[in-house]
Amino acid sequence: MNFQHWFDTTFLDETIGWLDQDLLNVFGLKPEYVQFGLVFSFMVALMWVVKPVIEWIMIHHWKDLSSYITCVLLALVFLQLVDRYAMSDTQSTLPHYYWSVCLLALSSYGLAYVTGKWVRKLFMRISRRNKRKAA
Repeated sequence: MNFQHWFDTTFLDETIGWLDQDLLNVFGLKPEYVQFGLVFSFMVALMWVVKPVIEWIMIHHWKDLSSYITCVLLALVFLQLVDRYAMSDTQSTLPHYYWSVCLLALSSYGLAYVTGKWVRKLFMRISRRNKRKAA
């Protein structure tokens, strides 16, 4: 399957170039950290775009789970596109840690998202309880 017929994938050359070892040595970064940051910010962007669409489509109780699952699936499709784009013959030119770091970033975003929601609910309960005691 050739993706170049569908849309222009030359923007991936610049993104993959960010993981160049010489460039990262100048700033003292490891490529795993840059890749993690890119995938994590990609998930943030997907949630920012997809969540309102899912909220409009789904009922209120399922919107968070469905929007996260939809974003993860979209992210996996995009990461698979990057992986296929970086193929030379039968071997990928991406580093060996590509998928492990990507999956770690996806699951870390999910953990941060769930933790944030839980802390918000806990704060709301505590503040309601304090308002009742004050009254």
